[in-house]
Amino acid sequence: MNLRQLRTFVLIAEHGSIRAAARALHLTQPAATRNLRELEQSLDAELVRRSPKGVELTAYGQALYKRAVLILQETRRAQEEIGQMKDGAGGSLHLAVSSSALTVLPGALRDFRQRMPRVSVSFNEVAPPHSHELLESGHYDLLVQTEYGGQIDDGFTRATLYDLPLAVGARVGHPLRRARSLAELHEALWLVPGNIESPSNLLRLAYAAHGLPPPRDVIPCQSIAVGLALIAESDALGIFVRDLFEHQLLPRPLRMVPLDHALPAARVCIVTRADSPPTPAAQCFIDCLHAARDERGGKAGG
Repeated sequence: MNLRQLRTFVLIAEHGSIRAAARALHLTQPAATRNLRELEQSLDAELVRRSPKGVELTAYGQALYKRAVLILQETRRAQEEIGQMKDGAGGSLHLAVSSSALTVLPGALRDFRQRMPRVSVSFNEVAPPHSHELLESGHYDLLVQTEYGGQIDDGFTRATLYDLPLAVGARVGHPLRRARSLAELHEALWLVPGNIESPSNLLRLAYAAHGLPPPRDVIPCQSIAVGLALIAESDALGIFVRDLFEHQLLPRPLRMVPLDHALPAARVCIVTRADSPPTPAAQCFIDCLHAARDERGGKAGG
């Protein structure tokens, strides 16, 4: 088993086709087929089988795929780490970021580009649990995400970047725009991020803190842009970081609901894999995030 064979197998699995994988690898189809067969022979196991839709992974193939992706990503990270150690540049950095980090992200990126101008950077929006799966598999180098409640034990390493004051948002003219308590908002439609059934969901935590059952009319929405657009043009409510109400990305028709009590604590955390140290580029970006926070007086979230 070698990297060439694993790379071919992973692309066959992801494309669902030997022909498509061969094109992606700039190989002939017979060469890609030969790589796959050599891998199967080395493991003495059938990894894929033909189906009307192309090729599908066997149970052995599914088990290998998870490991193979991680091996290839760690190989990439190792190569980039050596290159970055040698000349301080080159390679790539893949991040998933919460909108709550918008106050420090521009400064961190500006500083990072000055320090490592040749590293290519890609940003994605945080969307658990998919983003956590991509972090675990090595597709992402780190996450910068908003978290609520107490200690989270999911096998990842966390460092709190800053704490967040939160607020309920509603459109201008909303019939409940002058509500003073969560109880008054119980029957409203809510748009919230994440799994609405999770005990750590922000809305459930907020209502539980006041001895109230969670609202019944709740729509999960992973995209901050979609959520803001819907709330600005409907009677839906949302919970946002207070800083967002002063941010230029916030639609003008949105306003804070003036509640008399605080919402549960939230924090922006940097999340990395516990079993794989950050590459020099990833560590540099983490340092830049901390520097951008410190430049704002340690109060990036409020």
